[in-house]
Amino acid sequence: MLDALTRGYLDLHPAAAARTLARLERDDLVALFEAMSPQLAAVVLPHMAPAAAARCLAPLPAKPAAEILTRMPSHSAGLVLRSMDREVRKAVLATVSGPLAARLRLRLRYPETVIGALVVADVLTLGRDLRVSDALRLIRRSRQSPGHLIYVLDERRRLGGMVDLGDLLSERDRSLVNRVMKPVPLALNARAALSSVSNHPAWLTHECLPVVNRDGLFQGVLPRSTVMREEQQLLAEVEERSELATTRAALADVFWLAVASLFAGSGAKSRQDAEGGM
Repeated sequence: MLDALTRGYLDLHPAAAARTLARLERDDLVALFEAMSPQLAAVVLPHMAPAAAARCLAPLPAKPAAEILTRMPSHSAGLVLRSMDREVRKAVLATVSGPLAARLRLRLRYPETVIGALVVADVLTLGRDLRVSDALRLIRRSRQSPGHLIYVLDERRRLGGMVDLGDLLSERDRSLVNRVMKPVPLALNARAALSSVSNHPAWLTHECLPVVNRDGLFQGVLPRSTVMREEQQLLAEVEERSELATTRAALADVFWLAVASLFAGSGAKSRQDAEGGM
């Protein structure tokens, strides 16, 4: 068990704690995460880069690692799983069951640069035939923060529209949700590239946009903050890969120059030996 001071620091300063954890050695990480509760670990790990979070979980047995991942937001858990070694990821997913496992596996089917890999699926939705009083009761009991716009689905989970929380509060209790429902101005395709929507003008007025698959079924939302963060991470990765490729090319040039000089020196020595023997 962690002492109260360490627990408090991890809970109150997860971003700073994440930077420290990312620098620890393997044995120290194992000892710390074995002493840390899954709930607390799930608070800290989303503040790490996915590769660093995967390195923290990789030494743990599959079941404790899965318990941590299932308590993280599903989009963060998906990014961490994607960064894991294939066999480790397979072992962890084998211990996860139910709808969460299906969502994580679906997320991993998408390439990391498309919208489907970054969808936040844990969002509150309403049925169009709900009474307003029942909808408000559902919102109050929900663990998810609804925001001021809530999406409305039909019985097949197709995106039907959206409602403003303010409109629900001002509507009569016996009215149906579809009475105050508005059309959705834009729905993103889960298979679209993230770069295709990063500069969309809708981000000026919306914190999130709904995402649907090719059959029009609601998948979740894509937050504006995720788009901004992922775009910066992708740019950083491209720059890092470019620098690595440049370094490798420079080392290759040095290697072949050294080889060429050896051959040139060997040739000159051979000529000198031949001239000396004449």
